[in-house]
Amino acid sequence: MRLPLKIRRFRLPQTLWGFPVAARSGSDSPDASSSRAGGNRGVALLMAVMMIALMIVFAADSIVSSQVDLQLAVIQRNRIRAEYAAKSGFNLATFLLAADLAKDLTLGSTPALQKLGLGDVNIRLWELLNQMPPIGGEDAETMQSFAKAFGLSNILDSAVLDQLKWIEATFATTVSDEQQKIDVNYCSSGAREPCAAVRAMMTALFSCPAEKSFLARKKLTPMELSARIQDWVDPDSRAESESGFTDESDPYQRRKKPFKAKNGPLDSVDELRMIEGWDEEVHAVFSPYLTAFPIWKKREDRARINLNSAPRELLQCLFQDAGPERFKKLAQLLKLRDTEFKQIAGKDRPVDQVISELFGYSRGGEASGNQPGNQSDPANKAAWFGKMSQTYRINVKASSGETQRELEAVIERIVPDGSASGANMSSRASYRILHWRFL
Repeated sequence: MRLPLKIRRFRLPQTLWGFPVAARSGSDSPDASSSRAGGNRGVALLMAVMMIALMIVFAADSIVSSQVDLQLAVIQRNRIRAEYAAKSGFNLATFLLAADLAKDLTLGSTPALQKLGLGDVNIRLWELLNQMPPIGGEDAETMQSFAKAFGLSNILDSAVLDQLKWIEATFATTVSDEQQKIDVNYCSSGAREPCAAVRAMMTALFSCPAEKSFLARKKLTPMELSARIQDWVDPDSRAESESGFTDESDPYQRRKKPFKAKNGPLDSVDELRMIEGWDEEVHAVFSPYLTAFPIWKKREDRARINLNSAPRELLQCLFQDAGPERFKKLAQLLKLRDTEFKQIAGKDRPVDQVISELFGYSRGGEASGNQPGNQSDPANKAAWFGKMSQTYRINVKASSGETQRELEAVIERIVPDGSASGANMSSRASYRILHWRFL
């Protein structure tokens, strides 16, 4: 006997936004109303959880964005503080350079120096910066009292130091003498005599025994290297015979991206890397003794190295043919200069007289007699030197928080009235900027 098969049909559930809910009406179940209420409560709870999750995500994103914006604002603030601290370090350096110039023009006999017992000592005031720890706004009053002690209000604006009080950052400043180096840009003037003197200086530098052997390993000679530097800088297009090329631009036209010799002054010593044969090793050895500042101003100007600040190793290369006995005298003078701040050349001892007494150089550069020689002769080493510097390199490293900025500048001091007499100290301009950049 076959039993009847009963098929029970189930209705599809009611849905709300994709979620199953109880039937709204017509339900035969006694629990229909309670099931409907329970389904609605479940959907409401789920929606509430979703909204809370979205609010948490939005709040977290807002917090992260706020923190990023705050950090960027702090970095920008510190960057501005560090930049102005670097500029304050630059202004402080120019202040001390002006003070040093005032000391030189008054023959070092200012009351402030006499009180310190330094009236007869050739101390360079700007060198004090090289020994100082990082300076902040709390040091402004010390600098102002220093300015008053030296009576420099006619040269520098006192407002510069007033602004230092408001800078919440520190800076460390170093100053170096650019005229203790060989200025290669004097070959850009087109005048033969100054360029010939610079060529002779560079050739002497490259001809030191160790340096000459170093260049020999590079398959270069001192004459070749100095001639190539002249070809790069001088305004004509004729190659020097010692350069090893028939045309100034020959070695540069053969490069992957060809170019021509600049035939103009260097923007910086780093530009020497473009010259044929001048690689990174050569740059590391010789660049500390070369400079591109100041760029020549007049055809009759001479590139003079400051004998009172020139480094010992450079002087040894320039006077390597002087002999051991004369070098002993030079070593004694350099010891007095570096330890007791005594000038090698000064008002009572002109440079040509010192060179003649030390090395006997006269006309033609030969060691014969004590005559100064012809000042226009490029081979006369007595004409290579001066006793005073006007061009200086200033490097300032400033920091605010974790942000650091570095400023590099080269300035040329302006002597009042354009002379060394210093009779009129009312000029507001104490320097001119030759080079300026943030690294």
